[in-house]
Amino acid sequence: MSKIIVGVDGSEGSNDAVSLASSLAGITGAELMLVNVFPYELHPNRAANPAFKEYLKRDSEDLLAGLLRELGVEGTEVRSVPNPSPAHGLHALAEAEDAALIVVGSTHTGRAGRVLPGSTGERLLHGAPCPVAVAPKGYAQRSGQEHGLVGCGYDGTQSARRALDAARSIASATGSRLRVIRGFKPVPFDIPPGSVATGGLSSYNDDLRDRAAEELDAAVAKIEPAGAEPQLVVGDPGDVLVKATEGLDLLMMGSRGYGPLHAVLVGGVAGRVVREAACPVIVFPRSAGHTDEDSLFAGMASVRG
Repeated sequence: MSKIIVGVDGSEGSNDAVSLASSLAGITGAELMLVNVFPYELHPNRAANPAFKEYLKRDSEDLLAGLLRELGVEGTEVRSVPNPSPAHGLHALAEAEDAALIVVGSTHTGRAGRVLPGSTGERLLHGAPCPVAVAPKGYAQRSGQEHGLVGCGYDGTQSARRALDAARSIASATGSRLRVIRGFKPVPFDIPPGSVATGGLSSYNDDLRDRAAEELDAAVAKIEPAGAEPQLVVGDPGDVLVKATEGLDLLMMGSRGYGPLHAVLVGGVAGRVVREAACPVIVFPRSAGHTDEDSLFAGMASVRG
């Protein structure tokens, strides 16, 4: 069974992460694991202090037990992990458990209702071995958690196609509408004329926009059952997607196409969105950390039945 790892530390952001992860676990049928990373270096050195380690571990276990009681998620698996770096601890555990998703909350310094990952979330987004979800600040306080409108940022890349497959599955399982969004940024008029094909810059931009629209329509046409809504918006893709999240309940998108095949690596657009979005965001790695067959979002149980 697929596993969702939730990074918790006792903050309000932890509650938001657990709330989002619980919702996704209910939709996908995945197992939930709450993980607290406590600051201790396991490798033998002169500063090793087994008694101090046990003290930190008990404190971590007490935090997890209290969180289970507070949030009413008894029976959920918990894990205390010693590591000086919370991001590295969650990363290593995700690899060891073959986790399908890591969920984190937003930092307390962010705006209410907006996504803004802290240092742990940022590091995970630049190196996690599986998709990463970030919950907006205050997400746990929202009533009636329903995914009425699921969005997917689409640019034709492999990671975007994986995000679209997952978005389709979520929308189908929850009875939600699906909106597939593509931002098109025209080539600026101050580029050297020699780099533009015959016909002028305006015609060149028209051709690029038409090609982007055709790719978007083709991707939506493959979705079964039919009903996804394509949306091509002229503007900076980051601006377009951040604005779109104000009307979405969940956004899925791919990460930049560079770096290790099995890692999330947030580029300019995805990085902008995960720091400003008004709804939860799930970012997918560019290649097959999980294949279509063993993806978290494959074969989901409907929450409507």
